Amino acid sequence: MYSAGTVFPVYCLDCYRSDRWDPLSHGAEYDFSKPFFEQFKELKLRVPRAERVIQGDPTGNAFCNRASYNKNSYLLVRANYNENSRYSYNLWDCRDSADCFNAHKSELSYQCVDVAECYNVQYCQECRQCRDSLFLFDCRNCMQCAGCAGLRNKQYYILNRPYTKEEYEREVQKLRLHTHEGRVAFAERFGELLGRAIHEPAANTNCVNSSGNWLIDCKDVKNSYQSRKVENGKNLLSVIESKDCMDYSYWGRGGELIYETANCGYNSTRIRFVNESWDACHDLTYCDNCYASANLFGCVGMRKKEYCILNRQYAKEEYEKLIPKIIEHMNVMPYADSRGIVYRFGEFFPPELSASAYNTTAAYDYFPLARQEVLGRRLLWEDVQEKKHVPTLEWKDVPDESASVKDDIIKEVILCQAWGIRGDQTTEEHNCTKAFRITAEELSFYRRMNIPIPRECPNTRHFARFKKRNPPRLWRRHCMCNQEKNRYKNTVAHSHGENPCPNEFETSYAPDQSEIVYCENCYHTEVA
Repeated sequence: MYSAGTVFPVYCLDCYRSDRWDPLSHGAEYDFSKPFFEQFKELKLRVPRAERVIQGDPTGNAFCNRASYNKNSYLLVRANYNENSRYSYNLWDCRDSADCFNAHKSELSYQCVDVAECYNVQYCQECRQCRDSLFLFDCRNCMQCAGCAGLRNKQYYILNRPYTKEEYEREVQKLRLHTHEGRVAFAERFGELLGRAIHEPAANTNCVNSSGNWLIDCKDVKNSYQSRKVENGKNLLSVIESKDCMDYSYWGRGGELIYETANCGYNSTRIRFVNESWDACHDLTYCDNCYASANLFGCVGMRKKEYCILNRQYAKEEYEKLIPKIIEHMNVMPYADSRGIVYRFGEFFPPELSASAYNTTAAYDYFPLARQEVLGRRLLWEDVQEKKHVPTLEWKDVPDESASVKDDIIKEVILCQAWGIRGDQTTEEHNCTKAFRITAEELSFYRRMNIPIPRECPNTRHFARFKKRNPPRLWRRHCMCNQEKNRYKNTVAHSHGENPCPNEFETSYAPDQSEIVYCENCYHTEVA
């Protein structure tokens, strides 16, 4: 995951995990004449980093990163405990799935966003416990449905209209959803229905006293997103099975008492200002890439170590005596970055200490900034290398249905549709790879699921899925029920009668978005 121009050493997984190098050999005595972050930066440039972040056996999991215990998977990011899956981001406990974002405990899912416990679904978003369906939004426990929004416990519906089993099968056949042309046409009709549908303020499930979006089984969680089974948390992103944590992004699973931390978890406790550390770590402060360790301060790449500062070993008594002095020193002699921003004890690492360029991280997905703006903030930007792929097949020449595709398509280099239409401007927009291949396993999946061969590269498809989601932030808004600009017509009487609903709420739908957003009371009155 690091480009060839990185200034720190990068090891393959086998060498990084071996005993052929010792993190303590890169250690240094704490220097009270220099700011802490300056010393930490020097240490980071000396200590080797792994080529990828992988837990478990990487065999059979090509191009997976920040992924744990997957099996026979391909190009997964932020993915754990999946099998036979590919081209997905934030995937948990899924099987035989592809091109998904934030999918949990689902099987045979394709092009889905924010789904859980679904089976054999395609192009679904914010759905739970649905199966054998396509193009759904905000549906629960639905079967054999196509192009529907806001349904509960329904079967044989098309564009929110009920059919008999025989009628449904006949109408779906007419839609030709096994073809690329048929899917594009139906997606347009589905989009028109979504424009008239009502939306709930947040897509949360079984949550108590919580605010945010895409939360499942959470209690006392505030301003948090994409998290599951968390208790007593605030300002979280993609955290699972944790408690008593704040300003924390990614992972968890047994985490407790975690603050200002990223990419950490697996039974780790009492850690603060830490990145990429796991496996029962505890009492870490300002650490990076440390594993199964405890009582560390300012360490990088430590494994099964205790009582270390800047990768130097200390006795327990020495360590405990030195830490308060270092914290005092961080406040008396703070670090100032290239923009003059001052960092004392209690702040996360300065961005200029990042091992990755801004546009190669998840930050670029959630908060896209133009190259000049990134450089203006003195952040790293990695220019995308010139695409030297020579396409052998134009996207428009890809067969309309997978049944018509020959086996030798896996030898073709397909020109991405986004590149073919917009050219190299797509590189800065979403890192389009210009061309892509179809793997043999992927082709088998498309044929099995009757899915047309994609015409865009994996990066472009990921970018399109991301655009469907609301940003991880909240706005205070009024309920749109019975407001003048409301395009939805209520089907039942509401408690406020014919008057506009007076309720206010927090929602991830911005005031300038076109969606019709109701308060919880009005929404559930309409969507039983």
